Amino acid sequence: MPSPKIVIIGAGSLFFGRKLIWSMNRLDGLTDGHLALVDTDPEHLRLMRSLAEKSRAASGATFEISATTDYRDALPGADFVLLSFSHRNAHYRGVDCEISARHGIRMCSGDTIGPGGVFRALRELPKIRDIARDVERLCPRAWLINYINPSTVIGMFLRRHTRTRNLALCDSLHLPYLHRDYMKLIGLDPADAAHFSMRIGGVNHFTFCLEATYRGENVLPRIVSALRTLGETEDPQAPAKGVFNKRISAKLGEVFGALPVCTAHTKEYLPYFQGQGAHVADEIVPPLKLFEHHDREAFTNQMWADLRDYDTGAKPVAEFLEKTGSDHATDLIQAIWNGSGRHLFVNVPNGGAVPNLPPDALLELECVCGADGPQPLPVGEMPLGLRSLQMRILDTHELTVEAFVKRDRALLVRALAVDPIVNSLAAAEAVLADLYEAQKECLEDWIAPAAAGSAAAAATGPVVDAVHQGQTKIG
Repeated sequence: MPSPKIVIIGAGSLFFGRKLIWSMNRLDGLTDGHLALVDTDPEHLRLMRSLAEKSRAASGATFEISATTDYRDALPGADFVLLSFSHRNAHYRGVDCEISARHGIRMCSGDTIGPGGVFRALRELPKIRDIARDVERLCPRAWLINYINPSTVIGMFLRRHTRTRNLALCDSLHLPYLHRDYMKLIGLDPADAAHFSMRIGGVNHFTFCLEATYRGENVLPRIVSALRTLGETEDPQAPAKGVFNKRISAKLGEVFGALPVCTAHTKEYLPYFQGQGAHVADEIVPPLKLFEHHDREAFTNQMWADLRDYDTGAKPVAEFLEKTGSDHATDLIQAIWNGSGRHLFVNVPNGGAVPNLPPDALLELECVCGADGPQPLPVGEMPLGLRSLQMRILDTHELTVEAFVKRDRALLVRALAVDPIVNSLAAAEAVLADLYEAQKECLEDWIAPAAAGSAAAAATGPVVDAVHQGQTKIG
């Protein structure tokens, strides 16, 4: 059986691009395939090609390598096309978070829900639309795999408004590591993972475990209890996405009877941690910290420094092969290509997996992944209360897609009005105007308000001058 041609658009995606290169050297079925690297930054592209060539020579793999700044040159013959790019990711997430906070909307990640999720989608969707059209024309049988946040928004767009064979991914719920981590949390031996199971479902980044069992015993209460205990000593100085996650997980588990399994993002989807109302001082955690975009830029710069060291030989490429590993997306590609039936989480139409959510709802579900793509496993009904929150998030995402497709600013205002962390209609209008003003150079003009944005846009200061990150997607 021939090996696949894999095209990565956004090869400078440091978290994923590096792991894809590692996987081409190590994963059965991929090592004699074709890796086509695409990036609009010529220097980033050169460094990634150098890493691929040096690691291939060190590992003895035989995969073909090509590189181009024009994705259309890479598409013919592709079996998998991966979208993993972002326009100045850390920079604009900083813009989104800082300006939104001035309107009373706090985001610890700023790339999926809230104004940050809406505006990231608006920045990325025009290019994704163009790429999808070219995939339809140049490699119509290829799997088009989205690995860009907001994953559900982009997944909805691809599924409803393109003729591609597409999937949407997130690496938050990577099996088997997810199960092993929860087993360790309650003192179980991960070697016995065959007797441990979790029923998990929900919108991407708002996924909940409805049941966890070990050898027939319901161990979800034990998991909640362990998280509650660990939450008592959490470091309040931890980064925004990581701070107080155990405390929040345990509390939401008690309230909803289901445990959030992506709390670093889930806490951003809820109004409880926004610092609003009369009982802020009594809440279990302080208001959300804002995403540290400057720290992310520094981290990214260090990763590029490492790649330059591999390129010059200052660091041996054997270190890269030893320390890196596979990725959720590469594991999915391998499972589809080899028809292995491996279980992985993928954003797919619900069907009947969660019976009390719409069949066409795009949910992150455990799937059996083989040659025909991912097939979701049953989860069960979403608990009342949690079901309504899932629907609100789905509506926010769907309205964002429809606003983009129809170029309808009124639908965009409605998306923000429905969004669970936007606290007023006035805030929806104001943050929309200010965010457009701050980043209109990379947005379509139908988003523009009738009048100029408020003074908050002019006050962005150093946020707007953040470092250009090229086509690198992180998180």
